[in-house]
Amino acid sequence: MALAAIVAAAPALGLAQGVDRPMATAWPAARGWNASLEARYGCFVQRIGQAVAAGRCRHLNDCLNSPSINPLHEAGARPLRFRADCADVPYILRAYFAYRNRLPFVWTRAMTGRGGDPRYLLDSRPTGLRRWTEFATPRALFEGIGSEVHSGYFRQAPELDAGDTYQAAVSRAAIRPGTVFYDPNGHVLVVYEVTAQGEVRLFDGHPDNSLSHPTLSARQELGPARFGGGFRNFRPFTFRGGEPAFLRNRQLPLWGGRGPFDRARHRVAGAPAEFFAWVRARLAARPAAPARTVASR
Repeated sequence: MALAAIVAAAPALGLAQGVDRPMATAWPAARGWNASLEARYGCFVQRIGQAVAAGRCRHLNDCLNSPSINPLHEAGARPLRFRADCADVPYILRAYFAYRNRLPFVWTRAMTGRGGDPRYLLDSRPTGLRRWTEFATPRALFEGIGSEVHSGYFRQAPELDAGDTYQAAVSRAAIRPGTVFYDPNGHVLVVYEVTAQGEVRLFDGHPDNSLSHPTLSARQELGPARFGGGFRNFRPFTFRGGEPAFLRNRQLPLWGGRGPFDRARHRVAGAPAEFFAWVRARLAARPAAPARTVASR
């Protein structure tokens, strides 16, 4: 998608409705998410990821504060200042895009389950929802959401119908810029590009606030299905009676279920393969079929 299309997606808010204005005036939900906006979100994430890979920004706030990197940069707004660890990165990107496009943004209030560390719970389940309108200003949300979310927000079995993300199928349609890869060891990475050869390029945040840009490999782990590792997409939601409601898995054509964890499917050229080789083969662009020559009569 062309840069102009990404920029055109964001309304001109102006200083009177900027990031420091009250939420009701700065971030009204004027429309809902749709396929076109999801594609624009992917382009936005791709631009940020490419800048990270090129060494043009080393921290997420610097990426978003740069008008030459961020296609949705808000002219005249005071720079954002926040720290972004791995799980914070996808939430802040999603929230920022929603803000600049006047889209609703909701996320899980807490994760519950068995265990003491919320990042590594067993039988982890989401509970409650937070709305963007619970914060005084957009800035307060961007600079505060990192203290709420963590890698455990992605730790849930594929069949669960709630939660901010869902298990994505391993296909080029499902895995795209903006998709998240969750390593159940406690790390979260964001896809910014899938090459024609099936290479998955990612960027991620670290406790020191820095960003890196690895390529998907066996350095990351899938883990068992009960932890919901691997590729995950943000779950679409609607409003019912004024309350946000996530769509169920059966309503999502790109839901992968437990398929990505089925080792019997992990085959390349008919032979058993490890997960990451299988992913790369699955995501490689298929060559076009040769044109058929029609003999003249």
